[in-house]
Amino acid sequence: MKLSKEQIQKLYTFTHQHYVEYYDLQTELVDHLANAIEEQWQENPKLSFDEALQIEFKKFGVFGFMDVV
Repeated sequence: MKLSKEQIQKLYTFTHQHYVEYYDLQTELVDHLANAIEEQWQENPKLSFDEALQIEFKKFGVFGFMDVV
């Protein structure tokens, strides 16, 4: 299952809300998150977009994207 354009936009909004201000870094994170969400859907198609996003975001640890920024 592929992400829709709306879901991709939600990922950009999500990264911005988590203090990633640079567009190029947002794009890298969105690409990473989108691929990971699609992989999760292959394993468990019943996951919602938001559930898959939260599972993937937790992998970044307590500080979220701050280590990347």
